[in-house]
Amino acid sequence: MVRGSRKRWFNVFRVAICVVALWLVIRGVTVDDQVLLADGRTKLVGEVLSDADPVVIRLKDGATRTVARAEIALDADGAPRMEYGLKTAWRNSRKDLLLVAILIHFPVLFPQALRFQWLLGAQKISLGYWDCVKLSLAGNFLNFATPLGSNAGDVFKAYFVSLHTHHKTEAVTTVVLDRLIGLGSLLLVVVAITVLSPPGSQLTLLRPYMLGLFVAGAVGAAVYFSPFVRRRWSSSSWARRMPMFEQLQRVDRATRTLAGHVPIVVASVLLTIGLQLMALSAYFAVAVALAMNANWGNALEYIAYFYSGVLVQTLPGPPQGLGTVELTYRYFFAPFGSASQIICMAFAIRVVVLICALPGLLVTATGSYRPKDVIDIDSSIDAAAAR
Repeated sequence: MVRGSRKRWFNVFRVAICVVALWLVIRGVTVDDQVLLADGRTKLVGEVLSDADPVVIRLKDGATRTVARAEIALDADGAPRMEYGLKTAWRNSRKDLLLVAILIHFPVLFPQALRFQWLLGAQKISLGYWDCVKLSLAGNFLNFATPLGSNAGDVFKAYFVSLHTHHKTEAVTTVVLDRLIGLGSLLLVVVAITVLSPPGSQLTLLRPYMLGLFVAGAVGAAVYFSPFVRRRWSSSSWARRMPMFEQLQRVDRATRTLAGHVPIVVASVLLTIGLQLMALSAYFAVAVALAMNANWGNALEYIAYFYSGVLVQTLPGPPQGLGTVELTYRYFFAPFGSASQIICMAFAIRVVVLICALPGLLVTATGSYRPKDVIDIDSSIDAAAAR
């Protein structure tokens, strides 16, 4: 009863975060273009046909108005107060670059599956590359295309990869370690970018938070692998009284086994950084497609902010960081485009990821991720005992 109540309250908390974040996101976002005149009171609403001098705007009643730039109010940076709405942001976008973003993002699946195969191999679990691809496809679909939460795909992979082997605990642990390597690599790159960022850059705002997360993770790993701590833990009587103590021991052994395969860990981290850069390159293509101020000169800032959005997406809260990711983008990308452009970018990125995840629907629907002969571990153990 208590557990069910806690779950309900947690779900209420998640929905509340989502609603508040979305409300903060849509503030200032307009459907139509808006031009504020120098008197500070008159606002022309419609469609900007030309932003040269003079500015031509078609009003909502169909009339056309021509305004000299000198008659338009200026913001704090001296730029004209012209806000482009969602319609203009989408209409002016380059649809060919949006297609390029999909083509860049889809191949991310293949190094992701290769990394999973490497990590399983460290546990002496033999699984074909194509099987890893199918499990990754189905997992990505459940993660990105369903409202089940950001970890639904991991739960799916953990269960069905366990059907491929007798080492079920090790297989499930590998899925968790796979996710941790992804998050750790993500954090490592953000820390590197923020530390190396020049003074005055917006990236310096992220530096203390990213360094704090990195130090916390490093200290946690050092404590976990500390021989002194391990000796105290293994000799304590309370540890042996913990529920599922034997399973926890197997999880611990699987973790230390992977840590002992240094080449696999290093290769997995490097592969992860590569596939993450592929995904973020697709996001950058979306920003360029929406005519944001995106170029090679600020590409590093874009990558750091996209990384931050991915980190926010992994935090407990709304599924796939709905609302919270958009709010993060509104904050960091404000100097690079209008609120409408940023929201269009966030939406387009979600669409790109969703399209790339859709093939997982076919895998999930056909059940091709299942092993041809599902392992019955109980009968195998009985047979071994009989021998």
